[in-house]
Amino acid sequence: MMWFVWALLSSIIFGMSGFLMKASSHHRGAVIETLWALYLTGTIGFLLWVWAFGQFRFDGAVLLGGLVIGIGSAAGNWLFMLALKKGPASLTSPLVNTNILLIILFSILFYGERLSLMEGIGVTLLVAAVFLIPIDPDEKLAVKNRRWYVLVIAATLLFTFRNGGLKVTEEAGLAGEIVLFYGYLFSLIWMSVEVWRRRRSTTNDSDRTPVSIRKGLIWGGAAGIFSFIGMQLYTIALIDGPASIVAPLFATNSLVVALLSILFFRERLSLIQKCSLLFLFTGLVLTRL
Repeated sequence: MMWFVWALLSSIIFGMSGFLMKASSHHRGAVIETLWALYLTGTIGFLLWVWAFGQFRFDGAVLLGGLVIGIGSAAGNWLFMLALKKGPASLTSPLVNTNILLIILFSILFYGERLSLMEGIGVTLLVAAVFLIPIDPDEKLAVKNRRWYVLVIAATLLFTFRNGGLKVTEEAGLAGEIVLFYGYLFSLIWMSVEVWRRRRSTTNDSDRTPVSIRKGLIWGGAAGIFSFIGMQLYTIALIDGPASIVAPLFATNSLVVALLSILFFRERLSLIQKCSLLFLFTGLVLTRL
């Protein structure tokens, strides 16, 4: 079925976006400018797509859907980055990815989706793969900063609105591309306000130098192109495919980030992360049986 192919491609391509975001961080690109450039190129991408293949709408339902998804995306990314500064990635990333479970549960309870035994096992392995890939056994897992817990819970819920919200809008008959266009546009406006506010601030920020800003714009702009393509393919997969399978497939984009990091940044896989890849490939096979 083509929805499976689109879901798999969405994971790979959106993973490229995540890797470029990681590259921006690796090269000390400014966070706000990275997000601003991502939403700029993403907005342009969806604008061109709607212009060529879709239909413009400007009504309450579409704007509300775009606003919810935009807040989920922009605020989720921002809070996730803040959480990474206060706690280990090996805990932060898997916990934030629990939004997959919420989407699966939501799809089963409200849309009557059912999984066969093989599909259920496959989805379980995919979820396990997503949770295990960021784990670094050398990191200390104790987190004493209470604010970290708040940030992680908030980011998880916000990403649920982004990914699960697209399922709701598709079921409501709203084209995914126009909803995502407004979602990225609202995110762009938000980031533009942040860029303007920080440039007017008199407080010195050592992380925002002309060089870091330029790097953030370059890496973020490239990430936005892959983000647009990946999210568009995700919405296409949701049209015919069950969200209880499509969402876990899409979430494996974190594995793409990990593999590219190994290739370009010479990061190494732990034994746990190797098991994650085994779970991934086994899960992909079982969901198609």
